[in-house]
Amino acid sequence: MYLKKIKHRKEMINIKKVFKNNFFSIIEGIPWNKKIIETHLIDVYNFLNIQYINLILKNTRVIKEIIAFDESYLSISSKNYSSTLIIVSFSRLDVFIDFFNANFSNNKISCIILTGVLKLKRYIISLYKILIERSIPIFFTKKNTKSILSQLQTFNFNINIKDTMYIKKLQKYISSFFSYSSLKISKNNHNDYITYSPQEFCYNLNSLSKKRNKRIILPESYEARILKAASICHKSNIAQCILLGDPKKIHAIAKYEGIDLNKNIEIINPDLIREKYILRLLEIRKEKGLNECSAKKQLEDNTILGTLILESNQVDGLVSGSVNTTSNTIRPALQIIKTHPHNLLVSSIFFMLLPHKVLIYGDCAVNINPTAEELAEIAIQSADSSRLFGIEPRIAMLSYSTGCSGFGHQVEKVKKATFLVKNKRPDLIIDGPIQYDAAVSKTVAKLKAPHSPISGSANVFIFPDLNSGNITYKAVQRSAKIVSIGPMLQGLRKPVNDLSRGASVEDIIYTIALTSIQSQ
Repeated sequence: MYLKKIKHRKEMINIKKVFKNNFFSIIEGIPWNKKIIETHLIDVYNFLNIQYINLILKNTRVIKEIIAFDESYLSISSKNYSSTLIIVSFSRLDVFIDFFNANFSNNKISCIILTGVLKLKRYIISLYKILIERSIPIFFTKKNTKSILSQLQTFNFNINIKDTMYIKKLQKYISSFFSYSSLKISKNNHNDYITYSPQEFCYNLNSLSKKRNKRIILPESYEARILKAASICHKSNIAQCILLGDPKKIHAIAKYEGIDLNKNIEIINPDLIREKYILRLLEIRKEKGLNECSAKKQLEDNTILGTLILESNQVDGLVSGSVNTTSNTIRPALQIIKTHPHNLLVSSIFFMLLPHKVLIYGDCAVNINPTAEELAEIAIQSADSSRLFGIEPRIAMLSYSTGCSGFGHQVEKVKKATFLVKNKRPDLIIDGPIQYDAAVSKTVAKLKAPHSPISGSANVFIFPDLNSGNITYKAVQRSAKIVSIGPMLQGLRKPVNDLSRGASVEDIIYTIALTSIQSQ
């Protein structure tokens, strides 16, 4: 094992040459970054298990230095002890306060630990006020300074594996040095297929979106989560987010929520453009007998207005649903954008980010009870979407029966749908009807479907109806506590995607990214 603190890219290139000459290869090198490994105040507090008076435990408060205030305290006055934990004997508190006032006005002390405190007295509390006014956490203990220093020597200053903030920061730093192409595994045959971890999939999602850098309109721009996502997407170049709303109101919300909304993010005031789209809406909906009065009323809905902006090619995609229902997002898309000429219908898929792999579920959001022909179309759309995101599809047409083991109308529908897909798209690996366990387990597949082309390793699952699909995706998502990205709509002429009303900022960012990729 070769270990070295790599600080520069040139060092990494030289090390790669050494390994190559010795018949080894390196996928990538991670430069050393001491800022990644930081000790936070809350970690020290939990470790010492001591009492406090003024406890300000923010995840951003870092401990970089630990010193004891002793007889040689004058030597520290010339140094900048920012992010320092200072241990002070209770008997020397008054001396420390005088020294503190004279020397620490510009330093950001992370914490003060008072040792040898037997009882709090009023005159001592008055001294604390000076520290409290500076927002400095104060811990106190009966133990003496020597005992606390000895205890801290056994403290593990490495990353706490339970701290998700550290882990996410570390993941983001490490992943920035990998190219997606370096993570691919060559596929030799049907049984040697590519499996992507959720981390690889999300990296690929952001990477592909950055390459396209599409314009995505967000009609729900008075929602704080949307503004946070737009801000992050702008900083990361994931997409150009177009906000639809009153600029003054949007900036006021951003300021109140502490969101850094870049001035270069485009904001369209809907009140200034609604009139421009009345004639276009009347033209699109003329067969439904829409009149001008109704058109004006409909255009008061920003999702409908945003959909018309998308239809007019001013933007590349639309994301909505954080405060609106699924039908309020999908209905305007069906009425205004409409289906692609090569598609029979609009369907949806969810990307299920399991611990070690990514699965695709369809259709879990749109079609209530599809026919065999519609089910075949859903399978083909889902397979094409799968390939768009770098996943080679292995399709399972799900049923309560595997092969010829069961009977019934639903089984026959799935059987016919599978037959239609095989005839229309012989390039696809597909099996059905098949039960879920036979589709995901090689052991079960050998017993129930020994000749199945997917061999218990399906990654695209087509449910026979909305009832079974919607129940299953939510059951898996909640019970396994995994992230599910979607629903992503398929079959429209232009990409429109729906958000769950409980969507997190991260969910919104991923949906914006996949919408950008769809718009190629």
